[in-house]
Amino acid sequence: MRTEPLRPVIDAMAAHVGLPSWAYHDADPFAPGEWLEALILQESAGDHTAVRYEGHADRKPDGDTLNFDDGLFEDDRSYGLMQVMGFNARVLCGVPQGVKMNFTFLLRPLANMAFGLKILTDNLRETGGDVATSLARYNGGAMGNPVGGPFRTQSYVDGVAGHAARVQLARAAANL
Repeated sequence: MRTEPLRPVIDAMAAHVGLPSWAYHDADPFAPGEWLEALILQESAGDHTAVRYEGHADRKPDGDTLNFDDGLFEDDRSYGLMQVMGFNARVLCGVPQGVKMNFTFLLRPLANMAFGLKILTDNLRETGGDVATSLARYNGGAMGNPVGGPFRTQSYVDGVAGHAARVQLARAAANL
């Protein structure tokens, strides 16, 4: 897996922010680092340079060109391992709309994971620690993703769970 070299960092960051284990359906519970690695695989396939223009979100004037991908200055783009949206990074950095911002820093794995984990741990706090709901909201926001489900982004949660099962098996095989 592309994320294998990052496992020590993933595990350390998951422990540092206090991610919980995740029991999903009938699977063995996933350790915090396992499901965090799975989220990264779901979001970027482990590619720290991954970017995606989210044209559906580019509908209001916010400092970049409306309905146009402004490259590394686009806040309606997702960046890096955890595909952090530029507009979320803008808010977390305290940079007001209308001020041009370069999002290159989100392509650095540690910075990207720090921002992604801030968003994820906020979701966990808001959902009382419900991992599935927090993942649904990480992908698609709170609207349509109530605590306990059903989730508008159910396929995303299932995708993370599938990756987590494969990560769990790969980690167990590596420890034999």
